[in-house]
Amino acid sequence: MDTDLLRTFCQLADDKNFRVASEHLYITQSALTKKIKRLEEQLNVELFDRGRHGAELTPMGKILLPEAKRILKGFESFKTLAAFVAEGTCGHLNIGFGISSFHEAPNYIAQFKQDHPNVNVSLNDYPSHKLVEELTVGNLQLGFDRLPVTRPLNAIPLFSDRLSIAIHEKETIDEENLWASLSHHNYLALSQGKNPTMNKHISAYLWEAQQHPVVVEEADDIITVLALVSARLGYTIIPASVARISQAAIRFIPLTGADAEWSVGLLWNAEFTDPIRQAFIEKVISG
Repeated sequence: MDTDLLRTFCQLADDKNFRVASEHLYITQSALTKKIKRLEEQLNVELFDRGRHGAELTPMGKILLPEAKRILKGFESFKTLAAFVAEGTCGHLNIGFGISSFHEAPNYIAQFKQDHPNVNVSLNDYPSHKLVEELTVGNLQLGFDRLPVTRPLNAIPLFSDRLSIAIHEKETIDEENLWASLSHHNYLALSQGKNPTMNKHISAYLWEAQQHPVVVEEADDIITVLALVSARLGYTIIPASVARISQAAIRFIPLTGADAEWSVGLLWNAEFTDPIRQAFIEKVISG
């Protein structure tokens, strides 16, 4: 329904006079009459009794007037909200993050919220391949994940992470002869199916390092594989950033090499236009 017709109805109901209402609405009395008639035809009711003394609401008009005013007020609120959303000062952001940005992502969000308190933010963790999928289809507006990315995703680099060995601190390891020492321990790996991106990265590193450890046990997620390491069941290869959420008894040994390190950045789908997302990106860029 045309809100302009509702606004005309409410104005005439308040003024009770076609001439006065038309002046308030900056239209002719003829135009006012046509709008009221059109609304009555759409609703299939008579809203006003026309007489020498002006326009009086019919019983049906009296019933409908409060709802018409409520709708108009809601529409005005909607327009105000839309303006704030267009400015990037109000709305909602769905953000995904990976383990490498476990600490950094909340910090960036906290900084953004200081300047944009009316933007609600949802933050959820995703494996890398799932995060990219959700960004691509538009279920996420932003994501913190490893680089590089491919179209239609864009990204800005923020910091770096690297692979590391995680092993119980009580296990004897000679870092000068790392792989020879590790050959005496079981290799605990992340599941290929649940963590394809991370496993691809680990496989590239192992190929570069010419190492072929035999997987003794697999875990679906990093928390589980850390628990296995904590139980002294072996060692694993995971991002060094995991040390921030790890048990104190686990020792992390950073690995080196071209395939051991990667950049982590802020990702978004450039095919979708979003003022709030853009405001977040600009806040991250400005520091």
